[in-house]
Amino acid sequence: MVKLSARDVAFVGVFAALSVVVIKVIPGFPIIGLSDSQIKFDAAIAPIYGMVLGPYLGCLAAFIGGIVLANSWFSVLTSFAPAASALVAGLLTQKKLASSLSKIPGWAGAAIILGLLILGWYATWVGQNALLYPVLHIAGLLIILMFRGRIATAFENSEESRKVWSFKPNYILLGIGVIVLAYILPKPYLSEIEILSYLSLPLYFVGAILILHGIFGGEEGKLNFAVAVALASYCGIIADHMVGNLAYISLIGVVFPPEWLPDTPALFMSLLPVSVVERLVFTAIATVFGVGLILALRRAGLFPRKLSAVDKNDG
Repeated sequence: MVKLSARDVAFVGVFAALSVVVIKVIPGFPIIGLSDSQIKFDAAIAPIYGMVLGPYLGCLAAFIGGIVLANSWFSVLTSFAPAASALVAGLLTQKKLASSLSKIPGWAGAAIILGLLILGWYATWVGQNALLYPVLHIAGLLIILMFRGRIATAFENSEESRKVWSFKPNYILLGIGVIVLAYILPKPYLSEIEILSYLSLPLYFVGAILILHGIFGGEEGKLNFAVAVALASYCGIIADHMVGNLAYISLIGVVFPPEWLPDTPALFMSLLPVSVVERLVFTAIATVFGVGLILALRRAGLFPRKLSAVDKNDG
């Protein structure tokens, strides 16, 4: 049985209270089709909860922060969105799923969660008529499968990864090539192939990650700490996004009259570019604040998570 210390309880309370303040004070993005509803900026800070508190306590803090202010069925369901974000980001930055399941790596748990959310999309009538919508989420799953445990390794060795800087022109050139490809795909002479225009959106993000890794990636086989935080934040934020999408779809015809949205799949596809900008903005915010907060807590000796590499190196 897991025992919570007084410090664990205090951190959960502080982060849950932070979510409440962010939801109440900072305006969010309006949700198309739902009057008086917004995507709040707690979506941007939820991944940090998982990285600071660990996947399970972070998930709990994010959920409490959302459920406290829930005033409708939709807001109750979407309280699980930041919780999923904290869980995925926390698992990606943790070597093992849990001490009792030490053979299962954390990244595998994150991949399973994101994979199930993507399958959940295709299990809905909306998903079956908007097959290309989860491009952001599929890109996140590919990121997890590509980097696997390297994200957790870079996260745990933050001080070491910040001291090592190895410029990698091959990654930078590859990233530039991917961005050029993303720019070409939506051009009129390719517009007849519908899937290509939607593929350009995640390719821009993949290209940016490759360039960042080429500049800040560190030694061969290693990731920079900031890049690890960015990748974990992105994967958490798109998990949040899909939970919100599924909550929205599940209430059509139950809470929301179906005549409000006669062509829901087309609505989702038309809003895909907005979702790309929104989620990348959230990722940038989470990265900037996450890197600063995590390093500050470690240097002050207040970081609540037990990380193998940090414990081993710093005692």
